[in-house]
Amino acid sequence: MLLKINKFLSSEAVSLTINENFSIDDEEFLKETGLDKDILLTGEILKIDDGTVFTGKIEYTFTDECARCLKEFDRRIETGFQAEIVKKEDMESDEIQLVAADGTIKMDETIKQLIYLSLPMKSLCSKDCKGICPSCGVNLNIEKCRCENSITDPRLEKLKDLLK
Repeated sequence: MLLKINKFLSSEAVSLTINENFSIDDEEFLKETGLDKDILLTGEILKIDDGTVFTGKIEYTFTDECARCLKEFDRRIETGFQAEIVKKEDMESDEIQLVAADGTIKMDETIKQLIYLSLPMKSLCSKDCKGICPSCGVNLNIEKCRCENSITDPRLEKLKDLLK
């Protein structure tokens, strides 16, 4: 995705609002992340005293697997970012930098990196997901388990005698 900001940079305007839908064409990346190829980029580019800053967010949907019940579901993520717009990349900087070569910014790699960083390590299909039964493997969200729940730790078996 290319953002063309050359008119903005040469004008007297102080801010530029960005609201772009775009698609990622990297099939390997889409397969690896389970990502829907449509992504929404919104934000604002601001001219400040000593440079230009892009404050924005990306919104995307991807297919994930619940960590408790193993069911696949679609999850929507919004992640914010702030990047400095520069003419030449400074390799020693810790900030996100977007290079504006000839008044255009290539956003593809930056968006991919932001997506990788914002993907959750674990996902739940719902906050109250009950998961699966460790004995019989039934999905407890769909049906009730018929297992006998009398499994106790053998080290604690003697404590039952105290309750008699």
